[in-house]
Amino acid sequence: MQHEKEIPDVSIIIPTYNVEKYIEQCLKSLFAQKYKNFEIICVDDGSDDQTVFIIKKYMRLNKRIRLYELPHCGKAGIMRNLGIEKAEGEYCLFLDGDDFFEPELVGDTLKRIREDKSDICLFDARLYYEKSGNFIDAGHMLKKEYVPQKIPFEGKSFPYIFNISTGCPWTKLYRKNFIKENNLQFMETHRSNDLYFVCISLAMAKRVTILEEKLVNYRKSSGSLQANNANSPWDWYEALKAVRTKLMELGIYEDVEYSYKNYVLDVSFYNLESMGNAQVFSMVYEKIKKEIFKELGMEELKKEEINSWNEKYYEQYLQLKASGEKEYLFYRIKELKKENQYWMERARKAEQDTKNNIIYITARNIWIMARRILRKKGN
Repeated sequence: MQHEKEIPDVSIIIPTYNVEKYIEQCLKSLFAQKYKNFEIICVDDGSDDQTVFIIKKYMRLNKRIRLYELPHCGKAGIMRNLGIEKAEGEYCLFLDGDDFFEPELVGDTLKRIREDKSDICLFDARLYYEKSGNFIDAGHMLKKEYVPQKIPFEGKSFPYIFNISTGCPWTKLYRKNFIKENNLQFMETHRSNDLYFVCISLAMAKRVTILEEKLVNYRKSSGSLQANNANSPWDWYEALKAVRTKLMELGIYEDVEYSYKNYVLDVSFYNLESMGNAQVFSMVYEKIKKEIFKELGMEELKKEEINSWNEKYYEQYLQLKASGEKEYLFYRIKELKKENQYWMERARKAEQDTKNNIIYITARNIWIMARRILRKKGN
């Protein structure tokens, strides 16, 4: 008798491209999940290394993996959209092939989203610095200070809806029917393909829940898309425009305007200052100043419109509006020196505290040993 195929509860959608160094760790961490009823959909973007070979090796070991191979285009949104189309699970997780995950990821998020009957479950992540091997709590993946008392909540009614998390999909579990019913899709851009999908889904969700656990280890390396922003300098701007247009079409822009403006401030300065090319930096600086802020409703931003997380960006906003590029850069250099001095002092203090602790422990151990020796001699 032929057994019916078990329908997965969760579809894990992973776009891959030349991640032969990392995909094995990624897959191993998923097969180490405590909750087992899920499928993995890998959509490869024409990798020319051993990525596909490694995925196929794991496919022979576990029938829960499916692989779809596409010609290379460099657009993860296309791969994620295909993953949604092929997904059989009731819920969707959008993960990256160079990250790895805690064993509670699938089970704990699934339990929470079902208990709260929600469209989206937000959760936390931490940074993994590949070069040093250190794990860092960045604080911005899930901003604890913005977590509301009442959970679940409606997206458009929450004042920090775009600010509590990031524009990345890999800290969110989605109900697939919610995605389908609202025709949500990732943009087909080289970068920021997820920004539109995440913002519009959060604004449209009737019920959003939160799980304050760090379940994703996000790898920071020089080869990431974020390290090559200058190659696609305008994708983030096109995404922010598309979000604003859609919010207005839905008639909910005024509901989320406060959060949107803060999000624009965050995304704009992040992208400006992550440009790895001086010429592109100058071009983006001028366009933000003369066009982008005006286009996105940011021309006359007031301090009372800024949330606590963006206070530093508001000072940069004022400086950008009032000065030229050289003056702005001089201002930023002074600010970065202050920040560097602050962190150096913290590092020195931490090092000194560690030394003092070692000296104390060593002295205490010597004292204990000396007492033992004297007792023995006394006997």
